[in-house]
Amino acid sequence: MKVLAWLAFPLVATVLAMCWAAWRGRSRGPRRSGGAFASVEDFRRFNEAVAAPGPLATPVPRGGLRGLIQKIAGQGS
Repeated sequence: MKVLAWLAFPLVATVLAMCWAAWRGRSRGPRRSGGAFASVEDFRRFNEAVAAPGPLATPVPRGGLRGLIQKIAGQGS
């Protein structure tokens, strides 16, 4: 009888997992209130934002200790 109990645990867990997956996958109607034109406009704005120039990909290297000393002495820019 103990063996049947041990075999029932994976079976019950599988049934519970199937019920949870069915509940999570249920259709809940449309997710957006806007129509297709709203999503096309959102996509256009996204493309414009991605195409806009951003900050430099590589930062300007710092002068290090030498550059700091030159700035303190007034010789640097």
